[in-house]
Amino acid sequence: MIYTLKEIINDHSPMPEPIIKNGILLDKTMLVIVGPPKSKKTFLAQNLALAIASGKSFANFEITKPKKVLYFLAEGGYYPNRDRLQKMGAYFSEKYMEDFMLSLFSYLPINHNDDYNTMYNLIKASGAEVVVIDPLIKFHDVDENSASQLSDVFGKIRGLINELKVSVILVHHTGKVESRGGRGSSALVGEYDSCITIHKGSDNAIKLSYDTRHTEPPVNNQICFNPDTFWFETDDGILELLMEHGGSMPKKDFLSSYDKHQSTAYRHISKAEKAGQIKDEGGVLEMVETE
Repeated sequence: MIYTLKEIINDHSPMPEPIIKNGILLDKTMLVIVGPPKSKKTFLAQNLALAIASGKSFANFEITKPKKVLYFLAEGGYYPNRDRLQKMGAYFSEKYMEDFMLSLFSYLPINHNDDYNTMYNLIKASGAEVVVIDPLIKFHDVDENSASQLSDVFGKIRGLINELKVSVILVHHTGKVESRGGRGSSALVGEYDSCITIHKGSDNAIKLSYDTRHTEPPVNNQICFNPDTFWFETDDGILELLMEHGGSMPKKDFLSSYDKHQSTAYRHISKAEKAGQIKDEGGVLEMVETE
């Protein structure tokens, strides 16, 4: 499509709403999630996909409204992912269950026209507005160290974005030197619109850093994986809630007001107690005064 300067100057239409605020995923753009092996990249990607399908924010990812999501997955097989998604979706509203769709492939190199057309037709038929490709390496057969070959793959992905008006989330591994980002050619950095890089933390925590093309990137942060729900969460909010109630609350009132799974709430209380931030005085949680 060609736009004249006159059309551009006279265009006062509002910009589309972001899908994930703070520039993390804008309308018709590409987000890459990059991380080392065993860093829970797919857990994060599936959390994001379910959150987008339901329009529900989580762990500092602010979702603006529900959108249909098609998730192309080439790792783990059906039954392990079925069990995982059943746990993640345990409290999912039935209203949005049809808006999350899963398509399993062991291998689909979309740099070849037949496989590209397979993916294209599945997206078109599904009516998806957001597409997840996990992991990127299972959806091409080029040399990732070749800038020109990798650019061809991203050209195909841009074709999906432009022709089908979708946003795309890619899951990608870091290279041997984690600090250098995604595996393969540095062309990757020039291709995405936004990137979340996962850095392994302690226990179930991961640290996230961000790169965004169109906005100021969010501040780096840490989120915690809840093994009971398979969702990532922030571990803050205890002190803020107690402060709202004058610095102390009966534990039963706190648990009913704290917007977390009960097992997570107990874990956060224990962590805050060990850190000397709060104390439990006969079933009443109190903030510890600091000098």
